[in-house]
Amino acid sequence: MYPELQLTVDGIANSGKTISTERAERLGAIAAWIKAQCAKGNTAHLAFICTNNSRRSQFAQVWAKVAAHRTGLKDIHTSSAGTEGTAVASPVIDALRAQGFRVDGAGDLDIHGNAVRTQYLVNYDDEEPPVLLFSKSISDRDDTAVDFAAVMVCSDADENCPFVPGAVMRFSLPYEDPKESDGTADEARTYQERSLDIAREMNHLMDLVIG
Repeated sequence: MYPELQLTVDGIANSGKTISTERAERLGAIAAWIKAQCAKGNTAHLAFICTNNSRRSQFAQVWAKVAAHRTGLKDIHTSSAGTEGTAVASPVIDALRAQGFRVDGAGDLDIHGNAVRTQYLVNYDDEEPPVLLFSKSISDRDDTAVDFAAVMVCSDADENCPFVPGAVMRFSLPYEDPKESDGTADEARTYQERSLDIAREMNHLMDLVIG
C-alpha cells in the first residue's frame, strides 16, 4: 500500500470515532454473507448501488477493495453501479488523490467501448491491479453473470429500485450524499469526510470477516 494511503488508513484507525450499534449490525449482516461465500470456496461479489453511480458507490467500491487487501482477503470482488449511469463526480477523484491514491484517467469509454464516460484507474499498491471506476447502470456491470450481493448505499436507490437483477442478497447501508456541497467552499472537506466515513465502515466490515 502506498505510504500516503497507509497514513490515511492509520488515521482512520486512530481517530477515536466509533460505529453505531445500528450500523455495526448492518455491517455484521454483510460480513456474515461474505464469510458464508468464502466458506463455500466462492468469491464474494459485492456490488455497491446508488442512484447515479457517481459518488458514494464509487467510494465504497474502492474502499471495500482496499480494506480486503489490508486484511489479506483475496476472494472478494467489488464493483458499483447505479439505477442509471452518469459520470464519476470529479470531487470523488480529488478526494481519493488527497487521501493517498494514485489515479489515472483511462479514456472516455463505457463498458461497451463507446466513447461516453471517463474511466479512472485507482491505484493503491504497485503489486495489485488498480480499481477501475466509471459510472454505469446495474445492467452494464461487468460481472452480471455471477451471484452477487447488492449493497444499497443511498436511500433513493434503496426505495426506488426494489429489485436488483442478479442479486442473491440485498443490504441497506445508506450514506449522506456529499453532492450538497458541490461548488461550495466546503466541497473538498465534505467529500473527504464522506470518503473517510465509508472507509471506516469498510475496514470494520473486513475486520469482522476475518474476526
